[in-house]
Amino acid sequence: MCSIVSSEMGSAFRRKTSKMHFIRSIIFNTIFYPVTAVGLLLGAPLRFCPKKYVFVFWKYLSLVLNFISTKIGGIAFQLEGKHDPLGPPAIYAMRHESVWETLMLTHLFREPVFVLKKELLSLPLFGALANRTDPVAVDRDNGMRALMEAAEKVKKSVEEGHPVVIFPEGTRTSAGKYVPLKRGIALFYRLTNCPVIPVIHNSGSFWPRRGFMKKPGKIRVIFMEAIAPGLSKEEFMDRLNQAFRRGVEEIKSPQG
Repeated sequence: MCSIVSSEMGSAFRRKTSKMHFIRSIIFNTIFYPVTAVGLLLGAPLRFCPKKYVFVFWKYLSLVLNFISTKIGGIAFQLEGKHDPLGPPAIYAMRHESVWETLMLTHLFREPVFVLKKELLSLPLFGALANRTDPVAVDRDNGMRALMEAAEKVKKSVEEGHPVVIFPEGTRTSAGKYVPLKRGIALFYRLTNCPVIPVIHNSGSFWPRRGFMKKPGKIRVIFMEAIAPGLSKEEFMDRLNQAFRRGVEEIKSPQG
């Protein structure tokens, strides 16, 4: 009898929690996306200004969106690992699970340059502002030529003191799932002669790709041990893949 009552109470609690998450997601989505659009609209004139002002715009838009995410969506994040994102320029090989990491972590870096798909620069408002920061836009239809051009831009960005953020999985990946990394990053690593820092997180557990529902909680963002320059292409890719595989498994385990 007790087990039946307990089961019914558990089901009722889950239904109530699910309803609360649904309502909270509606409120959050109704605020977050219009605020993002208005922010981009207000920032649009900056595309005619020096790019340092556009970097400042992205930083503060990121902070505003983080405030909305935390206070309304109940989604916060915590940083782990010893690396300082404001330290010397490096290539940050970041896990890609949702739109969260493309907007919410920008303020952590000093004038970051992103490696992204060329098609994104065609998006209204976003494209013009993103383009003003000289991103590394990769035309996937151009094969090796596009990759070489991207590598030269990555090299130039690092030489100018910018951290470079790249998503080496190539596309958004389901939470908790490891996929082998694209090998283009090895060319960037060799040409820049600077460290590559794997960054693993579990944003997809709370903000799923193409998902309306958001789950309150704290996203873990782990800055893993830097991969120093000087390795061969095969050694580097092996180290980076191992770091991603290990990080994905670690982040699935409960803390404590």
